[in-house]
Amino acid sequence: MNATHAQSAHRISLSNELVSSDFMALASHMTDCQRSRGRFFILRTRLESLHALTASRLVTTGAALTLCSLAVVALGLLTMA
Repeated sequence: MNATHAQSAHRISLSNELVSSDFMALASHMTDCQRSRGRFFILRTRLESLHALTASRLVTTGAALTLCSLAVVALGLLTMA
């Protein structure tokens, strides 16, 4: 009977450790969330959205930016002529 009691006590101890570690992880996450909502929160979220959109299409985005910059240069040369 002592072995069963020792096993259940061990399980309760492990359970308490898991709850405690989950609580600490949640507290850390909440602190990080609160700290991240600073002055530039909206700008940061917009940039993260833009990054998520462009990261998966890196080559296409690079080609589009190159074409746009070439068009700006061409328009600049046309206005100088």
